[in-house]
Amino acid sequence: MDVHLIPGLGADHRLFAKLRLPGHHLIAHDWPVMPKGSTLADFASVLAAQVDAERPHALVGVSMGGLVAQELAALTGPQRVVIISSWKGPHEMPAPIKVLRGTHPEKLLSRAFIQRTKPFLRWQMGANTPEDVALLDALLEVHTAAQLQVQVAAVLQWNGPPRAVPGLVHLHGDRDHLMPLGPIRDAVVVKGGGHLMVHTLAPTISALVQRALAGEALSSGPA
Repeated sequence: MDVHLIPGLGADHRLFAKLRLPGHHLIAHDWPVMPKGSTLADFASVLAAQVDAERPHALVGVSMGGLVAQELAALTGPQRVVIISSWKGPHEMPAPIKVLRGTHPEKLLSRAFIQRTKPFLRWQMGANTPEDVALLDALLEVHTAAQLQVQVAAVLQWNGPPRAVPGLVHLHGDRDHLMPLGPIRDAVVVKGGGHLMVHTLAPTISALVQRALAGEALSSGPA
């Protein structure tokens, strides 16, 4: 099966470097350059052109990539959809994020702002080892500040997918500081998982995704 991997906000294909899914053809995507005012549905429309919907395929999205995967599912008809460290709708956003909806905090984003807040971002993302920090710091250089603003604005205005995704599997860490577990419902909870767990806990996440792709039922609880 083709497995399309969709990274998180500001990230690229390197986020999935440690993911191992034997027997599947992995296709890791990068974010397209999008104009100001783009929605997550617009992002999905662009990515849809990179998905051969005639072939059996699955969508695996992390963080913002999980939101886009749900939008993309309505366009390509995947066999499986797995979201990791993500949300299924605005109802799962924590209160501080909900407060920002309708405002434009993305306007504060600049290269100088990112540099000043790197220690906080490393904590928020769960980058605890030198390897994790190196990856995160590299990812923070991928996009221009203008493109990061487009992505943040698209996430904040997201109202959820056009329709619920049948059989969607949601993996979420109990130590996710960026998208806290509290408001999340019906997820497979990964003990010790932070926001970067697709990288930091790659063997665990790989095993869970492999099972999800096989159609195994994963209980909503600690993994």
